[in-house]
Amino acid sequence: MIVAGVAGAQSSTPPALKAAPRRPLLELAGTAAPSTLHRSSAFSAEDFTGPSSAGPETPLIDHSLRDHLRPWVTPASTTRDDGSPGPYQWRGLIWQTVEFNIVENAFRTSSDDVMRDLLGHKPFWHDYVASMRQWNMRRFSDGDDFLVDDIGHPIQGAVSAYIEIQNSPSDARLEWGDPGYTMSRFKGLLWATVFSTHEKIGPTGEAGIGNDGGFTYGNQCFYHCTSATFGPGTIDTKYTNNTGWTDFVITPVVGMVWVVGEDVLDKKISDRLSEAYPDKLWPKIVRGSLSPSRSFANMLRWRVPWYRDFQESPAPADRVHFFRSDEAVEATRIPRFSIAPFARNVSIATNSADCFNCRHNVIGGGVEGSVKLRDWLAFDSIVSYHPGASPLPSDRAGGDMVVAAFGLSATREWEQYAVHLAIRPGLVHFTNAYLASPVTFVVPVTPYNIGTTPAAPATIPEPGVIDANGTPNQPPLGGVTHFAWDVGLSGDYKLAHGVAIRLGVDEDVVRYRTDKVDPPALGAPPYFSWLSKENFINRGNYTVQVGPVFSF
Repeated sequence: MIVAGVAGAQSSTPPALKAAPRRPLLELAGTAAPSTLHRSSAFSAEDFTGPSSAGPETPLIDHSLRDHLRPWVTPASTTRDDGSPGPYQWRGLIWQTVEFNIVENAFRTSSDDVMRDLLGHKPFWHDYVASMRQWNMRRFSDGDDFLVDDIGHPIQGAVSAYIEIQNSPSDARLEWGDPGYTMSRFKGLLWATVFSTHEKIGPTGEAGIGNDGGFTYGNQCFYHCTSATFGPGTIDTKYTNNTGWTDFVITPVVGMVWVVGEDVLDKKISDRLSEAYPDKLWPKIVRGSLSPSRSFANMLRWRVPWYRDFQESPAPADRVHFFRSDEAVEATRIPRFSIAPFARNVSIATNSADCFNCRHNVIGGGVEGSVKLRDWLAFDSIVSYHPGASPLPSDRAGGDMVVAAFGLSATREWEQYAVHLAIRPGLVHFTNAYLASPVTFVVPVTPYNIGTTPAAPATIPEPGVIDANGTPNQPPLGGVTHFAWDVGLSGDYKLAHGVAIRLGVDEDVVRYRTDKVDPPALGAPPYFSWLSKENFINRGNYTVQVGPVFSF
């Protein structure tokens, strides 16, 4: 992301310090007044080929990752035809906020083995609800240390505030002390409050990813406390479930202190250095270093850390085109919809008379459909049916198999070929499987009931599907559905306009309930747990499919 942002900023002219905030765009550009008509629905050639100076040999579709992604997260037009600030960029606000949430969760899961275990082996929605039910708002502190609560979370609040500020064409150009500055930062405070609230109790926040509130632990020892170190007069006499008011308040409020502090340093130090040394790189590095929150927010919109809106000329408004160019007319012929019936082979664990829970090749068929959201991005769905996939039942499989997944796909096209990468969450359903495990094993957990599921000792029987056919205690039969992720790579060979042949290779990661459960008790201090006692495993399955593609 940083590299792409740096590359995207090379075309910017050296900053000459703050431009007049209300200079008309025509004066800045030195061009004749455009028509005041609203933009028509017609496409411009630049929508598909870039600026006209690129020449007639510019490809119809530019596949530069930066050029694709930056307009998606940072809309280009920030002014109206008369030079006044353009409308608020809601699309940029939402996409940059989503990016920030993804980066935060990626860091949290990569640095926390308990969180990875909960995500990999526990039922997400059950544990999210259980965590929310135990949220404690009768105290302020959540048990985190000073570095987390009073440094890390305020920086989070500052970044989310800057995301809101930089998507307002007028507020983004204000410096500390300018008219309207206070109100612009107050709006950033409101968005930081919304974001921090979601990051605590939202499904992609700490309650959903990590299950804060769902289990307790000692303040001074996360998962190694014993009776010798816990209790009156011992090392640790307090425990927490990581909930309280602190992050709801500290994150946005102290985060706004960070924002104002960075803005003051920007005005008093960085601006003066840029003015004194306009052609040097080191003042830019100083500017980015003195404003870490704003630098991070800039990178979320694919800009260099030291980028400042008030140093750049406002982006021109979209032009009106009454007569479309040949390139634009040709671009409108690019198909938006596609449908692709296929034959499909899935290598997946099923049950037969020869082997239970063994990998078999399951043949079936289905259809894939997509709708383009942009020239490179599409909403993508796939449904397939595999009759008789698992002749015998188990607690994981049995009967016919139906697969359905819905997500996004990215495409790169050439004249004769196209390549697609799809990521789709979905479901795998078996029609005639056991509704419960024939035998259940209780797994001892250390520490007791914190929610982790370490490997069972050698004395515990290994999990596995047990053939209970013909036994008196055979579980009832019915439909069983598993959650799955489908990641697919496919290539098209174009036979004619709108007709191609597609070959695809997928990896389907299916999430199965196991026959191992945690101990049924609630637990003892400091390890109470309200999370599910069930455990899951994730198993990969290879898929190959082939069939025609019809685009229109």
